[in-house]
Amino acid sequence: MVFGWLLAGLGGLPAAPVKMIFDTDMGGDCDDVGALFVLHGALERGEVELLATMGCVSSPDIAPAIDGINAWFGRPGIPVGVLKDPGLLEGPHFTAELARRHPGRFSLSKDYPDAVKLYRELLAKQPDRSVVVVAVGPLRNLANLLESGADAASGLDGRELVERKVKRLEVMGGKYPPHPGKGPGDAEWNFAQCPRSAALVCERWPTPVLFNGEGGNTLSGRRVTFEMPEHNPLTLAYTLYPGTGYGGDRMSWDPISCLVAVRGAEPWYEVVGGGRNVVDPKSGSNRWEDVAGGRHSYLVLKAGKREVEDALEDLMTAGKGRPADLKFEITRYGIKGGTCQFAGSGGDKPAAAFDGDGRTAWQHEEGTSWLECRFGEDKRHRVVSYAVTAAGAERLPGAWTLSGSNDGGERWTVLDTRDGPGFAADELRREFTLAEASVWNRYRLEFTAANPAEGVRIAEVELFDRIHCQPGKEVTGIRLDHERLSLGTLQRATLNATVAPHDRWEREIEWTSSDPAIAGVRRIGEHAAVVSARAPGVAIVTARAGERRAEVRVEVTPSALPAGWDHDELASPAMPGAVVVKGGDHSITASGHAMTAFWERVRDQGGYLHRAAGGDFVLAARLHGLGPDAGGPAYPWDSRPATAAGLMVRESLAEPLSRFLLIQVEASGKLVARWRDTVSQDDNQVRELGEVALPVHLKLVRKGGVVQAFTSADGKAWGEAKFSREMPFAAGARVGMFVCSGNSFVTSTARFDQVVTGE
Repeated sequence: MVFGWLLAGLGGLPAAPVKMIFDTDMGGDCDDVGALFVLHGALERGEVELLATMGCVSSPDIAPAIDGINAWFGRPGIPVGVLKDPGLLEGPHFTAELARRHPGRFSLSKDYPDAVKLYRELLAKQPDRSVVVVAVGPLRNLANLLESGADAASGLDGRELVERKVKRLEVMGGKYPPHPGKGPGDAEWNFAQCPRSAALVCERWPTPVLFNGEGGNTLSGRRVTFEMPEHNPLTLAYTLYPGTGYGGDRMSWDPISCLVAVRGAEPWYEVVGGGRNVVDPKSGSNRWEDVAGGRHSYLVLKAGKREVEDALEDLMTAGKGRPADLKFEITRYGIKGGTCQFAGSGGDKPAAAFDGDGRTAWQHEEGTSWLECRFGEDKRHRVVSYAVTAAGAERLPGAWTLSGSNDGGERWTVLDTRDGPGFAADELRREFTLAEASVWNRYRLEFTAANPAEGVRIAEVELFDRIHCQPGKEVTGIRLDHERLSLGTLQRATLNATVAPHDRWEREIEWTSSDPAIAGVRRIGEHAAVVSARAPGVAIVTARAGERRAEVRVEVTPSALPAGWDHDELASPAMPGAVVVKGGDHSITASGHAMTAFWERVRDQGGYLHRAAGGDFVLAARLHGLGPDAGGPAYPWDSRPATAAGLMVRESLAEPLSRFLLIQVEASGKLVARWRDTVSQDDNQVRELGEVALPVHLKLVRKGGVVQAFTSADGKAWGEAKFSREMPFAAGARVGMFVCSGNSFVTSTARFDQVVTGE
């Protein structure tokens, strides 16, 4: 049954900010960071007053990580408390790296106040029945609070203080609908970590309690990666956490609790009450007892998951990053809107110099060598300092030059030169400040070995910006790197904005198009946007920062596809793609997670250039390029391992689980067949067919309901089919060339030529 009094208390936007305390086990999962982003978005909109953020586990890094996130949002004064009990999920966790890169007031949790003491001090000062507590981890802090005695803050014991000051408790924990437990293995994770605390809170907490077990099939977070600055800590957390793999998303257990705490359950959830949630103090499993006037209730999803995801991300992206004196390592955060790419002149594994791991190294055995960092999507990043770490006392660089380029490497500007950089056995890392800040798409270090006979060995190269937001400092100017753009239909271009001063308080840029039907515009990070040419005509794209604005005139000309061919971006990838057909060369640029049934938000994404395939058909093409851009190498060593391109026949463009057959070449060099016989997320099949080297000719043939896939080195000798399957497709099927980057945040380009079609 639905409790009207609870819905009335939850539903709609509050007339006044909700006084809230957030209690989290950040580190056990990364969705806690997403939940805190939801609350900061609510803070930005004036919907919440965040009294404190509490760490409920014994990790030495949890309090600094929470504090660092609050500071990134320009709110370093939010109190942070931490569990002082030892032994509860101490770590190690991803929060150690998060706290290192987004430091709080202290470096260790032990230096932050005791959570129970802070709870009591804060609650004692609040109006009666005014505080909402949101707990998204083990309930140890709350159990300790209930068992606390009177102190200097209040003469009430813990239970009395909670009863007087707390309006309700919202708990992410337990399984719903509740059922008799089946032992420790059946308990929900949060309850299972400290069963006694969960049982005690469920038995003794004196206010209404709303339990949330939803979120395992509702994912969120991806929009943060596209719409917020590159240096936002949620993107880093979701990257560092080992359990992600959803194209920038994560399960939404904790963010859902925060969404409902802020906005109420409607229209997304039904609140089911009329009972009591009982927890086994040994296993943590929970069951439901019907009790007249029971104060416990739980959530049941009633809206579509997509609506919940949109609501979550509306709040996640509402917060504005305003960090103070943040040292931002660009090469570590390059996963947002474009990954860093690196190239070396004959060296061994140059990725090792940019992987954040000083135990790995890049080496080159000649007297001169170079490393290059190229940011994807033509984005430019500001650098104020850089560091080079040598991999031991041998093979040291004797000198180097750091240069930047914004024209694809045609011209380079020298930024810094070091002759005798001062390495020593006890000082293998050297950091240098540039004479003035530089903003470039590519950065290159050209090394001269101290001993030319040995070459050089480099453990790490780091590029840094400094982000400092001064309260009250307004925008004085904005300029774009183009005044005009001329694009063919289905083409795209990146715009980079420079906003002054760099230490302004408001950092957000608003991008708009005077006619999105002609030229669309999509923000991809703090200072860049992608313009997509959609139809012939003229549109004005505007970038606005504060009260300042800059414009670019976009002229879109016709750009015809071959007769009978169409282009679609399947499943609407967030990063816009492009198609250029010129002189028989078909260049297809696309984003997209993969051609797979895994996680519906990124299912079957990619660029598809296709034609009708109603009956028997032949489609052959030579794949001669696959990489970050149309002119890139076949298999760049940065290689985005899930990047793939090939030929596909697909039954439907509209059905997200359409039947299909795809023969693709992956960036690793593997030849793979993928197919789906039925319209089902469980029917996603794959078979590895060996390895190939580019260029390679691919061919799909359908005859009498059987589809066969072939490869050839010269396009003449095809040999036996690499793959064959009986797959009768319905009328309206399409066949064509497909590419996906394997990464929701960047694009890759495939180049096909020698395209041959037939019946």
